[in-house]
This record gives sequence, C-alpha cells and structure tokens, in this order.
Amino acid sequence: MADCVPPNCAAGGGPASTDCFVAFAGTSTMNVTCTDGTSCDMDGQADGTCTFDLEACINVAGLGSCAPGSLSAPPTVKPATTPTAQALASALAGLDLASSACTAPGIPLPVTLSVRGIKPGKAKLKITATSGGKKDADKLKLTCMPSTTPISYAQQVEPIVTQKCAYSGCHDTFSASGGQVLDPGKGFGNSVNAKASLGNRVRVKPGSISGSEMARRLIGKGIAPGGTMMPQGCPGVPPNHGCLTDAEKFTILYWIATGAAP
Repeated sequence: MADCVPPNCAAGGGPASTDCFVAFAGTSTMNVTCTDGTSCDMDGQADGTCTFDLEACINVAGLGSCAPGSLSAPPTVKPATTPTAQALASALAGLDLASSACTAPGIPLPVTLSVRGIKPGKAKLKITATSGGKKDADKLKLTCMPSTTPISYAQQVEPIVTQKCAYSGCHDTFSASGGQVLDPGKGFGNSVNAKASLGNRVRVKPGSISGSEMARRLIGKGIAPGGTMMPQGCPGVPPNHGCLTDAEKFTILYWIATGAAP
C-alpha cells in the first residue's frame, strides 16, 4: 500500500477524478525548497546536492473521488534531459503499474555551479500518468538552496588536494607544477591571494569564484591563456590519485565562495 497519506501527501492539483494516478509523499505542497546540508537534505551534507526526502507514488487510495486502477505505462517526467528528471523517471519505471506503490525516498537536485558562482538549483518537472484513457498531469517545483556556512581549508579542503593533487609531477614540493605546492601545511599559503603563474588573477580570491584562477581551472571555463583544466590527465592519473568527484570539486569551490577560511 502506498504511504501517500494526507497531509503528508501532495496530489498535484489536477482533476479530482485522476489525482490518485500519481502523487508525492513527504510533502503537502508541490513547491518544495530545501537548503543543502540541512535536515530536509537526506544525506545532511553540504555537498552541492539536495536529496529531497520525497517519494513518488502511483495508484494512491483515498485521494478525492479518484479510483486507483492500473496505469497504462510508467509515468513520464519532463523535461526528460535533466538528471533530476531522469532519476525520478527511472524510479517510477521500477514500480508495479497495477499496484499501489511508491519509489524509494530521495529526489536529487544539485545547486547551479558556474564561474559566476554558486546559485540555487531549480527543477520544474511535469509528471504525467495515464490510466483508463485518462491523464493525471502534475507539476513539481524543487529548489535547492546553497548552504551559507563557511568551511575551512585545513579540515575540508586540504585532505582533498593532498590526495588528489600533491603528488610527483604535479603539486608536491619537489614538482611544484606552475609554482603551486599543495602538500600539507603549504597549500593555503600557496593558493589564497597568491599570484597565478598565468594571467592576471590570483589562484584563490576569497569570496570570488570568478576572480580565482584555481576555481576557473576546476570548472574548465575562462581559464587564463596557456592554462589547462585541473586536475590534468583525468582519468589516466597515477595509482591512488584521480579526478575530483563532484562533491570534492564542490567542496573546494564552496570554500572559495564562502571566504576561503584557513
């Protein structure tokens, strides 16, 4: 039995006769906002993605005059090109169309990350379910607000750059590629307000992703002439080193955006 039970259930506002085809558990509204890393984010980590504690449910009993039956096909989710829509569509496709069922909790939505900075991530999804020749079309609006709590270089950033960047041929003390050293105890001073080897920017300008050459190289946009995206050589890097994960990249950029604290 689906656990979409009012008031912890949003039917989507369609015709009462088809509202039960698809609905959302974990909310009373179809307009949901969450801040990355807070209680509404399922992993509780400020990692650049809000995982909304929501479930998509089909053939839900007790919603208005709608009589649950059997869906003709898995509900569609548009725009189909976004990762959030694809994740939701995949979860819905795994449900038994003839039963009352819900997806596992969790709809992911990343913040918007660019050279201009870290902005709220937004998704406007249209979910359509069909049964008996009738349709239930619901619109779900999700907003992932970036966290604003500063993090420190020593605790969050240094462990990442030490493992992923400070090795022979790159940014260890002996190689010092581009003049930058990211070994433990040296990376902060070699980065914050330190002149970049190429172009006119500093490597890290506290509070500014656009003004930080290091941030631009991580994003791969607007790099100084002669420079390359970092880390170089991904994925063909030496053992025990590798490309930054999305969460690791976000941590470094978030540290810069929130003031680059030591």
